[in-house]
Amino acid sequence: MKYFLGITHIDQAKQRYRKLAKQLHPDAGGTAFEFHELQTEYKEFLLGLQKEQKVLTPSHKGISAENELVKELVKLAKILIEKQVPQNYLRHSAIRVNSVIAKRLISNVINFLNEI
Repeated sequence: MKYFLGITHIDQAKQRYRKLAKQLHPDAGGTAFEFHELQTEYKEFLLGLQKEQKVLTPSHKGISAENELVKELVKLAKILIEKQVPQNYLRHSAIRVNSVIAKRLISNVINFLNEI
């Protein structure tokens, strides 16, 4: 690691990157090789920090943030389907479609959503 020695936080890394990018950019007198090297190291460094933070972040009662998000999206989908939001959108789309096959497919999807 050449450019981000001693950096421990993402915010510090961003500040260092901005400063170095201004210095090493080919339009500012740097070389394309140096600038590419900086970008590569920055990406690798950020990925490493993100992995460390995921390991250090405790899960909430064994439930990951992704699972919570999926649960909320499922709730939202159920509400939208109950209120006929996707069905109404598809009905309007079917009016604009010229293909008989597409209209039939949209109709089948609407019927499926109504049955859920």
